[in-house]
Amino acid sequence: MPTLVGPTRGTGAQAASEIRSVTRILEAAYARQRLEEVVRAVAEDALNPSRSDVLPWHDEAQFEDDLDRAVREIAAAANVLLATRLADLIESAPPRLAGRLASVPRWHEHA
Repeated sequence: MPTLVGPTRGTGAQAASEIRSVTRILEAAYARQRLEEVVRAVAEDALNPSRSDVLPWHDEAQFEDDLDRAVREIAAAANVLLATRLADLIESAPPRLAGRLASVPRWHEHA
């Protein structure tokens, strides 16, 4: 089994804390919902190249459910990957950017 080699983060607790912080930022930016919209649009364009107003599967509830599930799974995986990569980037971010990210209001602080 190949081993992935990449930048190493601090301790496990520190890395988990960074990812949680980035996850909160992504939640505030509605990242998951926006990723679902983009993935859905790309999938529809790929499956319906004629771009007609009525999707060819509009009467196929099972296909629509399968497509929705696939879109959600892809968006969830992309969201996890995005959080992980952003946490990696924050480690090497210039101090000015890191300070900005630390001061971003969290969505739960506005609730």
